[in-house]
Amino acid sequence: MEPLLHVIGAGRAGVGVARLLAKASLPIGFVVARAPAAAYLAAKRIGAGTPSIDPAETLTDGSITLLAVPDRAIATVAATLAAGPPRKEAVALHVSGALPGSVLEPLRRRGVAIGSMHPLASFADRDRPPESLEGITFDLDGDPAARAAARDLVRTLRARAIELEEGGKPLFHAAASLASNALVALFDVAQQIAEKGGAPAMGGRIALAELARTTLENVAHLGAPHALTGPIERGESETIAAHLAALKAKAPELLAGYRTFARATVASAVRKGSLDEAQAQALTRLLDPP
Repeated sequence: MEPLLHVIGAGRAGVGVARLLAKASLPIGFVVARAPAAAYLAAKRIGAGTPSIDPAETLTDGSITLLAVPDRAIATVAATLAAGPPRKEAVALHVSGALPGSVLEPLRRRGVAIGSMHPLASFADRDRPPESLEGITFDLDGDPAARAAARDLVRTLRARAIELEEGGKPLFHAAASLASNALVALFDVAQQIAEKGGAPAMGGRIALAELARTTLENVAHLGAPHALTGPIERGESETIAAHLAALKAKAPELLAGYRTFARATVASAVRKGSLDEAQAQALTRLLDPP
């Protein structure tokens, strides 16, 4: 029999995950938020569950409670839930990427197994949640029973799981933030540079996105830094000097961003073995602000 899933919080990630679990026929129990209207709306978005404003209604025997509240509130909610009778075979999981499952430590006093399951997916649009998480990776940590429950949920979603060692969550979250958020920042700089060169906004965006798509396929296949190509990887100082001169003339406000990402590219090229020490030093001198 499938476990009952309770949801605390109306966050985009937690509600998005719960919605897909409900679509996969996992029974949903209480959907809790601070205000009745928010609880009702979260349950409506999930498509199942009983709206509630009382977290104490969750943590029933044999259930899984998914905490989808902001990071700053997770410890407070856990402390609130810690007051109550012992539970049998109950699990509590949060969906934070930065915090370890151990932030739910007070719940162990009730016999609850604690852990986390964080989806490496974007839930940016509350009104257009993803229709599937198939192939998406969740990073997991926590007690053995919590990890087992999280693995079952991930399998239900036809997703993948990476199990992290104790203390590994902040580092993995840093990696994920760079791969997702820093990628957007990189594209913001690249799009602006392209437009300064005369590329139409939409056409430039599509061209750069398609280039990035093929690059990411190479990264998935070859790994970084082995997928690295381009003028820095080839040690072409003259080309980089031309980039800098053009930016200085037409887009001086974007020079700092270009230099930052180009210096990171030099380091990757060194790791790949494409640049020797002399080439790397020459490029670094070139990229340093005058």
